[in-house]
Amino acid sequence: MFDFLKASMPIAKSFMLVPRACGRLCGVWPDPEYRWRNTLFVIFSTVVTLFGGVGELSYGFTHLNDLVDALDAFCPAVTKIISFFKATIIFINRKKFYDIMQRLRTLIMREQHDSKKMKMVQGFSSFGNICTFIIVSGGSSTNVFYNLRAIITNIIYHFQEEERKLEFPFKSLVPEFTTRFPYFPGMFLILTASGVMTVFSFSIVDGYYVCTTVFICSIFKIIQQDIGSIFDELKDCEHATDEQNHRIRQKLNAIVERHNTIIDLSADFTASFTVIIMLHFMSAAIVVCSSLLDLMLNTNSVGLFIYISYNIAAFAQLFVYCVGGTFVSDSSAAVADVLYNVEWYKCDIKTRKIILMILHRSQKATTISVPFFTPSLPAFSSIISTAGSYIALLKTFL
Repeated sequence: MFDFLKASMPIAKSFMLVPRACGRLCGVWPDPEYRWRNTLFVIFSTVVTLFGGVGELSYGFTHLNDLVDALDAFCPAVTKIISFFKATIIFINRKKFYDIMQRLRTLIMREQHDSKKMKMVQGFSSFGNICTFIIVSGGSSTNVFYNLRAIITNIIYHFQEEERKLEFPFKSLVPEFTTRFPYFPGMFLILTASGVMTVFSFSIVDGYYVCTTVFICSIFKIIQQDIGSIFDELKDCEHATDEQNHRIRQKLNAIVERHNTIIDLSADFTASFTVIIMLHFMSAAIVVCSSLLDLMLNTNSVGLFIYISYNIAAFAQLFVYCVGGTFVSDSSAAVADVLYNVEWYKCDIKTRKIILMILHRSQKATTISVPFFTPSLPAFSSIISTAGSYIALLKTFL
């Protein structure tokens, strides 16, 4: 059933498979040819996502006297609005993101003749797809629980014959007439669709990010393997011959070209994703803090399931940004370690100069850095501890 997540799937099929599927469902995947149906998907997903986000934000501000209700509205509202901006950036710059994706695919497919390397790349591809699938699953289950809560509440109202306003999946400020039949089912579906489109929107952006970072990491790993194999022939000799030095220089020149290409690609990717990363991290502490607080304040059973699922999705999103940044920085810095440990001292001066050039370039790790911070696992830990501090502070006022 989940064969598409296995590392055994060929890279030609598994390459960004899950984020690609999500992106096409909401119309923002960076395809070379943009068809009319993509426009319809984009218009629909944009309208329903914004409608839901603005309605929930408005509801939250008008119900500040009830903290539980306000937080219940603010949490999905912030997620929807941030997801809208993230997906919009991908859509507007789709040609640039398509170019990055194709350059990355070209670098990977150069190694298709080597089964060992391709197996390693497939493992990274599987990891990226699994991370995206967890985000999609967490977001989708949260959306399902929001809908279940509304349906169960409305059924209870019906059997108790209570004259109360019918519940929607999300706490949203909507026109009064839509809270009654025959308009209620239509508004219910629109708000449900806003949740679904939000899940697809943030899944395509976050999935594209984590898949790109793990593929960049795989290229750096391949470069490390190639550097090691270049110097294998020197293990049993005291000094490299002129012929060996010439052969090693030719191979190292190819390494330099590939190394520069992947560093430039990483820089272009970082520049394209800077605003998205900043938006995500600016909202991350607020969303995590709000969802954890909601989890503690909610007393009904469905509400607990909603915010358990919500927190899984929120932490998964935050984790993929941080682990992706760590993968890139660690794998790029490891190139210098590999170079230092090979038998470079057996080569002549010309060869050593090329080695020194690669070593110098790789000693400064390639990072997915944005203004003020760099996504990494220490940053993930810092955000979690900050959210915990916020919650501890807020609990003293409750």
